[in-house]
Amino acid sequence: MINNPPDYIVVECRPSIEEDGYADIVIHNDTYIFESIEPAENLRAAMLIAIDIERTKPNHRHITLHAESILKLCKGIQGETIDSNQH
Repeated sequence: MINNPPDYIVVECRPSIEEDGYADIVIHNDTYIFESIEPAENLRAAMLIAIDIERTKPNHRHITLHAESILKLCKGIQGETIDSNQH
């Protein structure tokens, strides 16, 4: 267990190919596989990681998630409906 979990994570997503047979995420109509996940202490650090991905791998995409967003996704996987208008 991590004592101080990061506030953000940045996920590098590579294009999914037919041989993969699945996608971790769909952005618009394009499918992607999670290539790497990097923790970030704050939003500035997350932005720097994202910029690095854009520069070094322009055909990859990235998503940045706050710890609370990850918790919402986990609750959704467990079948809980989340309505952000009620928070």
